Amino acid sequence: MSRNHGEANAPVHLLALLRPESFGASLRARWVQAGEFRLHYRGASEQDALIESTAQAACAVGFVLPKRQCKHAARRNLIRRIARERFRAHLGEHPRQPGQPLPVLVLRLQAKLDPRWRSAQSKALREYLHQTIGRLLAEWESKRQRVAAPEGIAGQAAPTTSVASAVPVVRSEGAKS
Repeated sequence: MSRNHGEANAPVHLLALLRPESFGASLRARWVQAGEFRLHYRGASEQDALIESTAQAACAVGFVLPKRQCKHAARRNLIRRIARERFRAHLGEHPRQPGQPLPVLVLRLQAKLDPRWRSAQSKALREYLHQTIGRLLAEWESKRQRVAAPEGIAGQAAPTTSVASAVPVVRSEGAKS
């Protein structure tokens, strides 16, 4: 199965965010937080210099997983793997609308993980990561839908129904633009 032929079941393509300027801009952007993780989000800009294979890409992603917060490389790699898996699944279900810029997501570990998860093989750790990253994506999606909602009467945004409203998020703030 090839992505080049536009098949319906083609996997979602994620671009790696590599430039320091892109990370800096992302970490100054709006964010949602759940547990120890913060998901920074914004639309791609010219400074990102993303190659125009972005027509196939659903998103550009980056990770900030400091050794101070997560000492073992196996756990950091597990976080990246599960995050990419969740991003692909989420973006496959909620594709970007035409005319919207390519989303740029940066997952940042803000605090140490619970010490009871000593091993990257821990099923409890895997479940926690799936749930937490899922909550972050659900909150981001609800914010993305609110921004993209058509304007209602007298310039007020039309009400939207969100699946994420039942999902508790610890904190949802953003940097002032």
